[in-house]
Amino acid sequence: MIAADRRTKVFPVWLPERSSRGEPVARRRSRLHPMAGAMVVAVLLTLPALLYVSQLTHRAEAGYTILRLQHELTHLRAEHARLSSLASVLKSPQRIEHYATTELGMAPPRHHQLAAITAGPAIAQVEVPAERRGPLRQLAAWFGRSEAEARERPR
Repeated sequence: MIAADRRTKVFPVWLPERSSRGEPVARRRSRLHPMAGAMVVAVLLTLPALLYVSQLTHRAEAGYTILRLQHELTHLRAEHARLSSLASVLKSPQRIEHYATTELGMAPPRHHQLAAITAGPAIAQVEVPAERRGPLRQLAAWFGRSEAEARERPR
């Protein structure tokens, strides 16, 4: 049979030295791809810039919000002053009397329509409901701790 010879190529390889004492052999570090290192450096350089820009945008947004709220506050203060003056004008007794006599047709009462009523001092008798003492209050009373009371103690 006629077949092509297989030729084998021999390449020199450096093998790590083995220690005869059984000590572990130091391994060589595997190298990272240069593109991976470049990507890490690029991310580390752009991340602070992105954070700085985001802070600036948040500051600008907060500033515009503060300006808008200050403008709204001045507008609301002016509206409050206007409404307060209008309320004081509407509450004046002269205006109410004028409105009652002209618009509603009212008139001041005559002498025969008035009556005087005299009343003596009224003394109200209030029943104090019986206090329901819960278990915590009973324990506090047993140990000598009591809350301040605003009424007289029962005898």
